[in-house]
Parts: sequence; C-alpha cells; structure tokens
Amino acid sequence: MLQRCLWKGGVAVLLGMLFMAGCTPKITQEQLQRLRELRAQERQLTQDIQRKESEKGRFQREISARQTEFQQCDSKRRFVQEKLAVWPNVWPDYTPPSPSDTTAPGVGIQIQKKRK
Repeated sequence: MLQRCLWKGGVAVLLGMLFMAGCTPKITQEQLQRLRELRAQERQLTQDIQRKESEKGRFQREISARQTEFQQCDSKRRFVQEKLAVWPNVWPDYTPPSPSDTTAPGVGIQIQKKRK
C-alpha cells in the first residue's frame, strides 16, 4: 500500500511539473524585437545624457571664466570711479614739478623775437 501511495504521489508530482512547464510564459518575436528596440533607445539616451553632461561642464567652466573676467573689469571700473570722484586731486601725495625743476641746471630758456 505504501508503494502505491508513493507511486501515485510521484505521478501527481510529475503531472504537476508538466502542467507548470506548459504554462510558463514565453516571449514572442514581437516582444523580443520591441525589447531590442528599447535597449538600443536606452543606449542612445545614455550617450545623449553623457554628451549633455560634458557640455554642461564646458558651459560651467566658461561661465566661471566670464565671472572672473567680470570681477576684474568691475574692480578696474570701481578704481576709475574712485579717482574720478576726487578729480583733479587724484593722487594727493603727488606734487607736479615746478617750471624751474623742468630745466636742466645752467641752461636758460631764451625767447627770440622774430625779425622782420
């Protein structure tokens, strides 16, 4: 009797396995083609993302360079505005040379009149 139960149990297990194997879903050719298309599209989009990331980095570097250039120009502009605000005494510690300082010692300036 035990053998009979084991035999019926084995048959039941075998039939169950066959039933389960017959019901497993299989991918169709259309689904396989669609899967290939989606994977190709994924690769293309990944490349596009990488390209845009590199462009983004290039633009950020360019923006940084422009900001540095702007800061330098702004600094020069502020310097000029400060000097214009105190014009003509821009450099208070500077004293222009007097006319006597501009000539060499021992050299005189002679003004000649025109002869007619």
